[in-house]
Amino acid sequence: MVRSQVSEWAAALPVAKAAFCLGCALALGSRSAADRVLTEAALSDAPEDQGQPWKTAFSEIVEYLEAAREESSSGDTVTFEDFYAEPTDDKYMNILLTRQECVVRLSQWVISGLILGVLFPETGARVLTTWVTRDRTAETLGVGGQRVDTSPLLGSVEEACERAQSLYKAWLGE
Repeated sequence: MVRSQVSEWAAALPVAKAAFCLGCALALGSRSAADRVLTEAALSDAPEDQGQPWKTAFSEIVEYLEAAREESSSGDTVTFEDFYAEPTDDKYMNILLTRQECVVRLSQWVISGLILGVLFPETGARVLTTWVTRDRTAETLGVGGQRVDTSPLLGSVEEACERAQSLYKAWLGE
């Protein structure tokens, strides 16, 4: 008998936020690396998108981020929730995800972060700055009273960009 491994969305959400910020960091640290990842993601995402530029393949995400950016343009701090408030809503916290669904969803957040950082670098920098400079905090996972420290293990935007670059190099197999 094969057991299906699942995770609550509440447990995956802190990682989704970090994945979004990782995408922003890679885009800010290396535009060419971000373009390469986006190009490869567009090629593998959907057969009908193959051969199209990533901006075309991910046009819905581009349009969504542009609209959300315009709505959140005031103030110094910009967060993941300014772009994606719905996934943080309580009604999603008890959704169960398989391992594959977690991988797909987390990769979607990296893609969104990359797109934001490439097309709107000032906003990507603000998201990243807000993320790395926020107060250390623990969030409830919504399951059995469990809490997780969601503070980034980074001290600065520069360190986030360097970490994203090292992850990118590992992804390339260097």
